[in-house]
Amino acid sequence: MEQRVAVQAMQAEDLAAVLEIQLHCYDEAKVESRQSFLAKLNASPTTCFIGCVAEVPVAYLVAVPSEAGNPPPWNCTTFSVPRVANALYLHDLAVRPEARGSGAASALVEAYFHGLRESKVQFACLVAVNESGPYWERYGFRSAALTQAGSARMATYGEGAQYMSMRVSA
Repeated sequence: MEQRVAVQAMQAEDLAAVLEIQLHCYDEAKVESRQSFLAKLNASPTTCFIGCVAEVPVAYLVAVPSEAGNPPPWNCTTFSVPRVANALYLHDLAVRPEARGSGAASALVEAYFHGLRESKVQFACLVAVNESGPYWERYGFRSAALTQAGSARMATYGEGAQYMSMRVSA
C-alpha cells in the first residue's frame, strides 16, 4: 500500500539512518562504510536523497556524476567527480524491507531522473546487484559496455553484478 513519501536532499546527519537502512537490505559483504557514503554525498549533494514515511527515514538513493562505462569502485572512501562526467551514476538505492510497497523506491527513482534531467548529461548508469537487473530494465536501463578501467572496478561489486546504462540525450 502506497504511503506519502517525502523525498529530500540527503544531509550528513542522515548517514546514520542510511547505514542502518543498508544493514536491513544487504548481506555483510555488500555493506558500505560511512566514509564511502560521505565522499559521494560531499561530491554531489544535489543527487543524493533520503525518503521518509511519517518523518522516519525508510529509504535512500545515492547518485554521483561519472564517466559512462566507468563506475566508481564499490565502497571507495574518496570520490572526485571525473573531469569528463557524461553520466549520472546511480550508486545505491535501498528501501527498508517493511517499507517496500510504500512508494519510496519509485519516489527516489523519480528524484534521480529529475536530477538527471537537470544535470544535462548524456547517460544514466548503475551497477545492478542482487539480481536487480530486471527491476532496472523497467526504467529503460540495459546491459552496457565498460571501459577497461570500468571492467576492473566491476570486480569490487561482487559476483553477478551487472553494469547497466541508458542514453538520455544526444
